[in-house]
Amino acid sequence: MRAKGTTKAGRTMRSKRQQISNGRRWPVYSAMIVGVLGLSACGGAQAVGHSSAAGTRGAHAGPSHPRAANQHVTIVGNDQLRFDPSTVHVQVGTVVVTLKDSGAYPHNIVVPGLSVTSQSVSGDPGGMTTSFTLKFKTPGHYPFYCQYHQAAGMTGVFVVS
Repeated sequence: MRAKGTTKAGRTMRSKRQQISNGRRWPVYSAMIVGVLGLSACGGAQAVGHSSAAGTRGAHAGPSHPRAANQHVTIVGNDQLRFDPSTVHVQVGTVVVTLKDSGAYPHNIVVPGLSVTSQSVSGDPGGMTTSFTLKFKTPGHYPFYCQYHQAAGMTGVFVVS
């Protein structure tokens, strides 16, 4: 007959909590302390913008708004000298913009707030689309226009949240 708390081989059985606290994994209560205090497994301050128990941000807090993965937007320039859509809703982060020309006039997109000007597109074969990347670091409204047709009202806005 075995003694209570031993295995068939005579080894002492340990509880799950003992197994965890003997270096195999962090004990549950330690993980709770880490979560409440905002500490990493290495004992340092939290690296991402989460709040600690006191409601203050960590020493290396990140932005208060989440960054989106790469976003893709298509904007069409037409012969009525308008962008479709003219209001483009995106999130903070990287946005790949494809500009398509649906007519005979050349168009481009100028985003003065980011100092970006796209290549021009035209209705000619091979010149109907172009793509470029915008990086929005903060929320807000970023107006854009066609440098050829701004005076005719070919304008739009990126609404970044």
